[in-house]
Amino acid sequence: MNKSIVWLILLLIAACGKDSGTAKDIEVPVITISSPTQGQSFTAGQSINIAGSISDNNYIAEVHIHVSNNNTGTLLMDVHLYPGANTTTFSQSIAAVAGVNYKILVTAKDKSVNEGRNSIEVTCN
Repeated sequence: MNKSIVWLILLLIAACGKDSGTAKDIEVPVITISSPTQGQSFTAGQSINIAGSISDNNYIAEVHIHVSNNNTGTLLMDVHLYPGANTTTFSQSIAAVAGVNYKILVTAKDKSVNEGRNSIEVTCN
């Protein structure tokens, strides 16, 4: 048998049997929104501080923080972060506008494109 063919077969066997530590990741990132709290009410002009933490068993590839006007569906804030670690924190703020009900949605994806989500709603009088 030709030496090239033998090396090719050995290479293919080694590649198929090699455990590269990349077992299928099925765990979604865990998102905690620590501020504001669900249902919290703000006054016009007050700063709504959006803060929290995210953890993943492996690696957080990207984070999206979306703040929408629940009355109209208008997107008011769209922040993208790329932490590149297995834990991260976030902190953003937006000024409250009278009569607006806000939906704050935080999503995070890991390298395997598992997506975690957490959302809360707050109001402004």
